[in-house]
Amino acid sequence: MATSIQPRGRKFQLRVTHRLLQKPFFSTFDAEGEAETYRDQLVALLNRGIVPAELLAPAAKVDDPLVIQMIRDYTKGASLSDSEDGILNTLMDDVATLKRGRMTMQWADQWVRDMKVKANLAPGTIRKRVGALARVLDWYTHRNTPDGTVPVANVLRLLPRGYSVYSKAEADLVEATDKKAKRDISRERRLPASDEALIMRALRGEKRADRERALKADPAFELLFLLIIDTGLRLREAYTLRVDQVHLERRLLDVDGGKGHRGAIKKRFVPLKPGLVELLRPWCADRSGLLFPFWSGEKDELARTTGRLSTRFSKLFEYAGVEDLTEHDLRHEATCRWVTLRDAQGRWTFSDIEVCRIMGWTDTKLMLRYASLRGEDLADRLARK
Repeated sequence: MATSIQPRGRKFQLRVTHRLLQKPFFSTFDAEGEAETYRDQLVALLNRGIVPAELLAPAAKVDDPLVIQMIRDYTKGASLSDSEDGILNTLMDDVATLKRGRMTMQWADQWVRDMKVKANLAPGTIRKRVGALARVLDWYTHRNTPDGTVPVANVLRLLPRGYSVYSKAEADLVEATDKKAKRDISRERRLPASDEALIMRALRGEKRADRERALKADPAFELLFLLIIDTGLRLREAYTLRVDQVHLERRLLDVDGGKGHRGAIKKRFVPLKPGLVELLRPWCADRSGLLFPFWSGEKDELARTTGRLSTRFSKLFEYAGVEDLTEHDLRHEATCRWVTLRDAQGRWTFSDIEVCRIMGWTDTKLMLRYASLRGEDLADRLARK
């Protein structure tokens, strides 16, 4: 193998020769760094015996389907979650006329760049879109590569580490349009007792002095708030609970988790603290079916119900004067409460693995992401020794 990058006027030309290539490969780039990145990706592929689709000899290109048709085949033939289905639907316009053979490394780089500069998407959103389309390509290639054919590389798997983060040049282009370059945000919002008290007053219909009217008191919505903050249930897991999933004598919730592989139900048991048991006991006494009245029970109403409740939480927090809080922050707060919960002897009650089981995680790394422990939490533990 031999490679070289030579200036050609204001651009840079990459030349690559390799035994897998029938003839030397040439390509021109606007910047030397772009040429070097492409060269490194190409060399890595060729060293693994993979020839990118754009470099295959015409005879080796068995078929060149529209990517939009590949997505349709994937959604019919693969097992995918509702969220992945939704992400792929948003990609239809991006790939409406694109063929598989045109999905080169240069196309992938430009697609990611467009998602930043033109659409101004957050890095996390970019990664979700790239990941969803990459799974489509993997699935299609696995089922449609004839025996003896050189495998076509999935260029989306070769994007460099940090590809979704805005470069300085990309950030400058975005900011030139009076927007801000998006970045990943790590939420570490805790809920101090003072903020929780403000929220509880708003939930119970107490009017703020600077408002014309109070929020309407709703015992069901108040219980939903307390359930989420004291257990860490996801919003959908909470409002879809049935009365028969609440085991008060055992102090357990039998939860149908919604984050299983490809959207599968992932059951888990969540303990109930004594205070929550006492609130749930009279609430469940004369009820059957759904624990809360917010959802009709129809699957096609789930997204709308989640949206309505999310909006309602936002309005609650705004009225209470804690506008920087989100409903999902309640799950972070619940995680920290499980981590710092102490038994009668003052010892922390649950291990990291046990907290992961309660929260429905199989990856302990999520503990580091969700457990936003305050300094006083740790200092207080030392004080008890």
